[in-house]
Formats: sequence, structure tokens, C-alpha cells
Amino acid sequence: MVSGYIFNNRGIRAGVLNGTSIFDLTGKKVYDLRGNNIYRLSGELVGHTLDASGADKRLDRDSEALLSVLRAPEPDEPENRPAPQRQPSDSFAEAIRLRRQVSDTPSDRPKKG
Repeated sequence: MVSGYIFNNRGIRAGVLNGTSIFDLTGKKVYDLRGNNIYRLSGELVGHTLDASGADKRLDRDSEALLSVLRAPEPDEPENRPAPQRQPSDSFAEAIRLRRQVSDTPSDRPKKG
């Protein structure tokens, strides 16, 4: 059984090949592959892949719209990005606001003298 990726002409992963089935990136089966021919699940011929050895296939230019992807290429390894800062919950933010109000009362201020 052959498993690999389907790439568009920009080198972006557009689908997944598992055996003779083509899945979109969400995991939904969308086409069948027989040789280099792409068929709808109904059996209608709709496109072709380029001749390529190995599991990964590349869509020809006329078939690129079958698996359209609008994002940048996926890196093979995850990037080391800093985690986004979490925003405090509404109740936590309210508690901080109340704490600031309480600490600003005259009894908490240092006395002059």
C-alpha cells in the first residue's frame, strides 16, 4: 500500500494519498487515484498527477484546483515559536482591579511625618 502526500505546483501539501484514495487535509476522502489519473468518487475522470516515483505525487497545473490550499508550505519540523500569552479571565481581571482599588485606600498608604 502506498501512502504519501499530494503537492500542488507551489510545493504546498494539498492532500494525502493512502493506497488509491486521496484525502483532503481535513481527512475527508475526496478522490481515487488510478495510475496518474484522479477520479471523483463517482468514477468521473477529473485530473492527473505528474509522473513521479515514490509515494509523494505532484498535481499537474490543470488539476491544481482539485485540492486548493491557500496557505504557506508546511515545515517538516515544527518551528520553535514562543507560546502566545494567555489573557486573564474576566473574573481574574476583575479580582486584580478590585485589589488595586483596595490597596489605594488611605489606610494602606504610608504616613508622612
